[in-house]
Amino acid sequence: MKRFLLFGLIIIGTIPVNAQKLYKKDLLNLEKNIYKDALANQDLITAQVAAYHAYMLEGPKSSYRDSLAFLYFNQRNYVSCLNMADKILKDEEKLPILELKAVSLENLQDLKNAIATYEKIFSQKKQAVVAYKLAELQERLKRSAEAYTTLTAGEKLAFPKNGYISFQGPKKRSVQKVPFKAAYYNLMAKTAYDLHNYDLALKYYDKALEIFPDFYIAKQNKQVISLLKEKLNSNVQKTKK
Repeated sequence: MKRFLLFGLIIIGTIPVNAQKLYKKDLLNLEKNIYKDALANQDLITAQVAAYHAYMLEGPKSSYRDSLAFLYFNQRNYVSCLNMADKILKDEEKLPILELKAVSLENLQDLKNAIATYEKIFSQKKQAVVAYKLAELQERLKRSAEAYTTLTAGEKLAFPKNGYISFQGPKKRSVQKVPFKAAYYNLMAKTAYDLHNYDLALKYYDKALEIFPDFYIAKQNKQVISLLKEKLNSNVQKTKK
């Protein structure tokens, strides 16, 4: 009787282990199907939950990590996106994930680390758009010399033909869509001004206005620098007398 009871316990004890393996596989397939169906229906919240469940079931190096990073990003959950991006990048440096990390850091106002990430991106992705974004952040942190160097390197690269950047317009709360190339030269002018090279700043403002004559911000800044330059020249002449 004891032998029979012991044998029965062994059989009963093994059932949950096998069932657990089968259950985990079935559950993973269910979550994958939910994820696909949710994406097809553009239900990002359900897709995110299903992707996270699949990630937990597959383990720390799950194929769903990238999907989760993009889903977090699309929902502007930059903290979660950044955390997932760092986990992925620890194992493998992927350019799309680096880009998610850079934008997340920027939105979280961690500009120093955003710059470092954009520098990595620019070393792999030689585009004027990346140079502009990197230089814009460098300029915001008053790293004007670095920004100008970045923009000079980017100026040699191809500019997007149909790209636009929004700027303040002539009226209060109005917005101007400025061609990317004009915006690029406007930023070059701004960095040249920060470096006290007013002639160079005026040169780049002229280039920006040549591309987009109605560029309100460029017009205003050019006028200010022209007046400043006249004042400085006048003071020099007075000193000579």
